[in-house]
Amino acid sequence: MRRKFVVFIFISVVIIGLPINSFANLNCGLKPIPEIGCRIGRCVDGAWEQICDSSPTLSCGIKPLPNIGCRIGRCVNGYWEQVCDNSPTLSCGIKPIPNIGCHIGRCVNGHWEQICN
Repeated sequence: MRRKFVVFIFISVVIIGLPINSFANLNCGLKPIPEIGCRIGRCVDGAWEQICDSSPTLSCGIKPLPNIGCRIGRCVNGYWEQVCDNSPTLSCGIKPIPNIGCHIGRCVNGHWEQICN
């Protein structure tokens, strides 16, 4: 009896967990192969992030000066992120409602990140 219960719980977790984990694949597709020195990050706004933090100056260049109230974040997809954590509503506006299976992340480059993982 106990074994059947454990199997039932396991199958329930797999069945319920699969759709939640597949939301990232529905929004972004399969993870691509990263460029040399980079890695694939999160599914953000329907695209996979390619993070090149092992050699960011080669792929993004020298860090620029941030806007007032912001800071320079990671090197993603060949560009430096400008993260505005101090006053996000001024630069990004009010947080939107996320898609199903996603959540709203940081205020980056003037818009809210929608993260689906």
